[in-house]
Amino acid sequence: MEILQYVYLLRRWLWLILLVAVVAGSTTYFVSRTQRPIYRATSMLLIIEDNSSRNNAYNTLLTSERLASSYAERLTNFYVLQAAINSLDVDLTPADLEKILFVDTVGQTNLLAVSVEHSDPQLAADIANTVPQFFIERTQAQQLDRLANSKASLEEELMGVEEEIALTEQQILAIHQQAKQDESSLNQLNETLLRLRNAQTRLVQSLEDLRLTQANQLETVVIDEYARPPEQPVRPRVLTNTMLATIAGIMLAVGVAFLMEYLDDTVKDPEEVEYATGLGTLGILEQLKTNIPSEALVVAREPRSPAAEAYRQVRTNIQFVNLDKKSKTLLITSAQPSEGKTTVAANLAIALAQSGRKVILVDCDMRRPMLHKLLEVNSSRGLCDMIIRGRNDTSYISGTLVPNLRLLPAGRIPPNPAELLGSERMRSVIAWLQTQADIVVFDSPPVLAVTDAVILSQITDLTLFVVSASTTRYPSFIDALERIATVEAPIAGVVLNKVDPQRDGSYYASYYKIDYQPGVVYPPSWRQRLAKLGFTTLFH
Repeated sequence: MEILQYVYLLRRWLWLILLVAVVAGSTTYFVSRTQRPIYRATSMLLIIEDNSSRNNAYNTLLTSERLASSYAERLTNFYVLQAAINSLDVDLTPADLEKILFVDTVGQTNLLAVSVEHSDPQLAADIANTVPQFFIERTQAQQLDRLANSKASLEEELMGVEEEIALTEQQILAIHQQAKQDESSLNQLNETLLRLRNAQTRLVQSLEDLRLTQANQLETVVIDEYARPPEQPVRPRVLTNTMLATIAGIMLAVGVAFLMEYLDDTVKDPEEVEYATGLGTLGILEQLKTNIPSEALVVAREPRSPAAEAYRQVRTNIQFVNLDKKSKTLLITSAQPSEGKTTVAANLAIALAQSGRKVILVDCDMRRPMLHKLLEVNSSRGLCDMIIRGRNDTSYISGTLVPNLRLLPAGRIPPNPAELLGSERMRSVIAWLQTQADIVVFDSPPVLAVTDAVILSQITDLTLFVVSASTTRYPSFIDALERIATVEAPIAGVVLNKVDPQRDGSYYASYYKIDYQPGVVYPPSWRQRLAKLGFTTLFH
């Protein structure tokens, strides 16, 4: 049952769902088509780590992650971007280039993806290749500068030692060329030369060690894969955007539909009426479209129509109310004006008369009487005159074109209708009317408008509530029921009036195909919705 209710709800709001979906999808399609296509070119960089930490796998992984994160930030360096812009001679600033440049690490690898998005696919590829090149040059220059001072100092010291060695060798050669050699000076120069050569060896070894250290600690970045001009744009994706927008529109429309249904506290379904009030729905009447008041008497004018059959269904259901006590007086009322109680009272009286019963229809609405217009009878004298004069006279009761049906109009409009209806004389009139007919039907003003209906409910056998579908709000309906319940007047049930027969998939469209069964347990979602709206069961 709950699934069917959701289906009915979606079918009822299908126009809104389709409208929002079409508007969202078409708007997104045209907007996407008018946008300038953006292409994405990507180059891959490979980071070759130094050899100093290869003896520890954890250190290798940690170093790799740090290097990748560091290089990802350094690739967007201002000087690197400016050098790339100058090289390509493009009309961009470093800030502009940074907005279209994206650097991402590739999983847990030594790879970096350098991507550039631009409307020109060739320029996007050129930038994606140029920026890494200048970054590599700058990185290598920075790494080479780390040990540059130590290397220069060693080279300078080595050069000084080599100059001293050369000078000492010249002095030794000069002594050997003398006829008389100075052995003491020669020995001293040889010792000096040996010391200088040892120093030279140490400096050369230190310089080699420095170069080896520099080579081991050097991280090398190379372009592993050059960017190529892309053939397809990355955005806008017209088809994808259109589908997503359409789906989003459908979801939004469905959400709005459910929200509106949730916030709608008007009476619509017999199931809700029974759950909220404990009263059964005795009939469901469709909304009538008439040009003159008499056209509303469908039971007399169109006796074979579905609308007339609906009134006969109400007549049949009333017969099963209060079986232990034979009811002869029936009050028709509603919570608020314009809910169709007068039309229901007239047609129901006609249906009762057509069943062979003698029926008197009484217009108790002394403020806005309408029954005399529906049945086209004289209203110069009626109920008000009968009460005031204190005389029960059949001449006040007018015959109608419907066999077995007579009308007691409201008569003249008094200044104090409530006092007249609550008087002992009114009780006497009702008792006399019961002797003149098999059943007396009273049409009263709305309960919430005046107190007339509450007064009449105490002196009649049954009260029938007329509720306008999708118009009457539950707070007003329940307030009216509580006023009747306060005086302990018996309520026969509810008639759901002014139902749209064209309501697709609704309960009403299939009213004559399925039987409404009071007492059925209905889905929790509807109970929760009623509970949140503050409706509670009044009658059991």
